[in-house]
Amino acid sequence: MLILDKINMIPYLKVHMPQFDFSGPISITEIGDGSQSAEDAGDGYVNYIFIVSLSDDVSFVVKQSRETARMSGGLMTTARNRLEYDAMRIFHAIAPDYVPDIYFIDDENRVFAMEDASRDGRKIVRFQMNQNRLFPLLGIQCGNFLADTAFYTSEYYLETADFRQLSARFLNEDMRPIMETGLFLNLFDAGYDITVGEEFLPFVSSLTEDPAFVTERYKLRHIYMTSGECLIHADLHTSNLFASEDSMKAIDMEFTFCGPFSYDIGYFWGNLISQYAAATFRDFPSEKERKEFKAYLLTCICEMYHTYINRFIDNWDQDAKDIYKGLSGLQNDFAQTILKDAPGFAAVVNWFRVAGMISYPDFDMITDLQVKRKAYTLSLLIDWQIIFHRYSYTNIQDFIDDILFAEERFTGKRIDFK
Repeated sequence: MLILDKINMIPYLKVHMPQFDFSGPISITEIGDGSQSAEDAGDGYVNYIFIVSLSDDVSFVVKQSRETARMSGGLMTTARNRLEYDAMRIFHAIAPDYVPDIYFIDDENRVFAMEDASRDGRKIVRFQMNQNRLFPLLGIQCGNFLADTAFYTSEYYLETADFRQLSARFLNEDMRPIMETGLFLNLFDAGYDITVGEEFLPFVSSLTEDPAFVTERYKLRHIYMTSGECLIHADLHTSNLFASEDSMKAIDMEFTFCGPFSYDIGYFWGNLISQYAAATFRDFPSEKERKEFKAYLLTCICEMYHTYINRFIDNWDQDAKDIYKGLSGLQNDFAQTILKDAPGFAAVVNWFRVAGMISYPDFDMITDLQVKRKAYTLSLLIDWQIIFHRYSYTNIQDFIDDILFAEERFTGKRIDFK
């Protein structure tokens, strides 16, 4: 296996990418080498990632999977590289506006190359949100991306044999246990975040180990394990989205498998909840800007849900197999299931990151540890509220109302965005 570096990169690429001109000035950046911050390029936690720039207009990403994770050093399967490449090709074919172009794959050396998602002014959403930046189309873009990729990889559209082959191809047995175990079962084997004070631990522990909460986690895990409804991204957090005012690209699809319709949208909502909790306590230039940012996050949730449901049902009406045409009752059940399960997944995903030991950059802008503990606590209380109340939701506003209720109950302040 050839280990790529800045020295052998260009001779290697000349062989695999003859369509590009490598005769001019070339810039090569390796993620994690200190030349770029995680805010600009991501952290490359698992894979070895290089950004190759041939000019102001031409740049691409070269991604290599090795037997050890880049940052942790843990053993990893290199087969994840081919699976991610195949997933990105499928998603790009369905939603080309939202997935980078893919150029080549080298199975022998576990390398593939794709368009640089940071081109055209796109930035990593998480770190831009930490700076209070608004992406006005993000909810609509995410809703369209998820609705199209979900519907056109589902059995509502695919012939049964094709759907079964897709499900078998993307079993992803090597990567899935990371989420199946860490997210739903052994949430805190590594301990809790002690940086916000030891008094936080009994509070987190009492909620995490509450039998009712454990039951909800296991119920959601069962859905995650058994509902192979469509090909899902399975790791759609805000660090895996690059966006600008009018454009969005999703990356990092090595966890992809056939899972529940509701998982990706819930996973993303979890990130918006953490941003909301952090924004309640971090510094803003003015209270007006704080209010505008928090209202934007709630609007993003609503727009994402409505866009996802409407787009999915439009695809259904137009392209579903004949046996599923005209079943408005089934479509209504689909919308209600998303409304019930997606908030549950949002709560579990957010809980895992807020209370666990893995760094959660959404709260990095809060430097006062007592204030950060308040933000953490609010985030967990929102999760607690929605994971139990989601069964009663009849529309997306019920979900929003629960977020506001948890905030008002914790802060003692009436929430008014008018």
